[in-house]
Amino acid sequence: MELGFLRIACARLAILLIVSVAGCSNDAGPELEPEPETERPNVLIIVADDLGYTDLGSFGGEISTPNLDRLALAGIRFTNFHAGPSCAPTRAMLLTGTDNHLAGMGSQSGLETEQQKLSRNYQNRLRADVPTIAEEMRDLGYHVVASTKWHLGDGDALPSERGFAKSFVLMPGGAGHFDDTPLFEHYVADWREDGEPFELPQEFYTTDLMTDKLLTYIDAGPVEEPFFAYLGYTAPHWPLQAPETSTAKYEDQYHEGWDLLREQRLAGAKRSGVVDNAARGVAQERGSIPWETLAPEEQARQTKIMQVYAGMVDRLDENIGRVLEYLERTGKIDNTIIFFMADNGAEGHAMENARTNSTWIPANFDNSLDSIGSKNSYVTLGPSWARAHAAPFRDSKGRLAEGGIRVPAFVHIPGQAASLDGAYMRVMDLAPTFLQLANGHAPDAMMGRSLLERWRGGAAPYPDSEIVAAETYGRRLARRGDWKILLQEPPLGTGDWQLYNLAQDVGEQEDLSEEFPEIRTELIEAWQSYADEVGVILPETPIYY
Repeated sequence: MELGFLRIACARLAILLIVSVAGCSNDAGPELEPEPETERPNVLIIVADDLGYTDLGSFGGEISTPNLDRLALAGIRFTNFHAGPSCAPTRAMLLTGTDNHLAGMGSQSGLETEQQKLSRNYQNRLRADVPTIAEEMRDLGYHVVASTKWHLGDGDALPSERGFAKSFVLMPGGAGHFDDTPLFEHYVADWREDGEPFELPQEFYTTDLMTDKLLTYIDAGPVEEPFFAYLGYTAPHWPLQAPETSTAKYEDQYHEGWDLLREQRLAGAKRSGVVDNAARGVAQERGSIPWETLAPEEQARQTKIMQVYAGMVDRLDENIGRVLEYLERTGKIDNTIIFFMADNGAEGHAMENARTNSTWIPANFDNSLDSIGSKNSYVTLGPSWARAHAAPFRDSKGRLAEGGIRVPAFVHIPGQAASLDGAYMRVMDLAPTFLQLANGHAPDAMMGRSLLERWRGGAAPYPDSEIVAAETYGRRLARRGDWKILLQEPPLGTGDWQLYNLAQDVGEQEDLSEEFPEIRTELIEAWQSYADEVGVILPETPIYY
């Protein structure tokens, strides 16, 4: 599909992009040519945390997201964009433009094995010898700021040490949205500003506060410098909490349950064009149960959980509206690239039921019906709602099936016709893209491909003949064009390689290993080459995540 041509020199460029990506290439790709010396665009990257593929209205959902939809429907929506399967690996690839292992995030803090801890690729902090997009943009004369979940290490891995002039960050993987509730019993809700401990206000909501900080940083920047900004919300990551005014908008919705929502989301995604009309929904998976089998009181509880989740996404969209209003009011909107992505698939883990939380949560939180969504509650989305959010894909966060790594993404380019793009892309491609737009060169360490030519209507960044691969938590994939092999441990998979054709079976339901053994063997061998290249160390036993 014709994507048009980015005319940076003629009209001041504004691109708004939502992305997330997975995998790793065995080729560094062609050397990038910098852009002609013209007025360089601002860059704003927005990341939503655990947002489902069909949550946005522009991707088939029913949640009110008018600001995101306004951008997406006037921009390029990517229907085959991939992230890592969980927060930290995705963020490592986003900021370094390379594979998560080579960036130092082979696993995720607390999930690495003893053997993995011996490798510099599994220290689960940004490696000091791998450059970040922030450092590169800073050196190109950009005012570089962040308001985000960090999750990439302390000390010399802090954003203040890795290229950000101003930063407001949540250090661990999550926390309460109204106070300093930790994600787990022995965690700390560690917020930092410019590397120093930050005392939270008495009254706040994370999405609002993070927006406030970012706008302050941008506004205080030198007038003569373009800005590079990273806005990585903690919403809608668990614990699910939202202001009552946001949740109340959905009090009449979701009473009919996740089975109906799954069908509605799939139909909406098809109407929106982000899912092929021939796609079949993946109905039941382990942990997902039919709605009608729930007792009425449990149906009421699950309905409230989904209403709160919708309220979180609604509030996120409102804050993006605040960002857009600021950019319009200050005259920056016509020269700003905004990239928006989800960092992985929907969260399907019922973390309040995890063994480590079995006594801590009942003793410290009120998960009664009226309390759900308040600062005193601690609930998660769970596998059945996640199944609806991922339709028609299989699996959810933490897994390398499409439901864990294919995410909503788009780029908005004012003055350019709206379109859909189904080419395979991944999160590590963003850093080299923005460096090329900023008239810079991607360092040799960056394995991603610039997407700039694709945005101009050129060839797909990854030809169908090229094989890309990935590994996280011992789960493995390799794909060439529409062919994909996947290995996940039971009960997620068989423990052996399975082969799928995503053009015919995007839900990864029919193993074609016996029909096409040569393709399976080719992809397995390619995965092993990838593993050797990036230093994969498989866990001795399966990792629960």
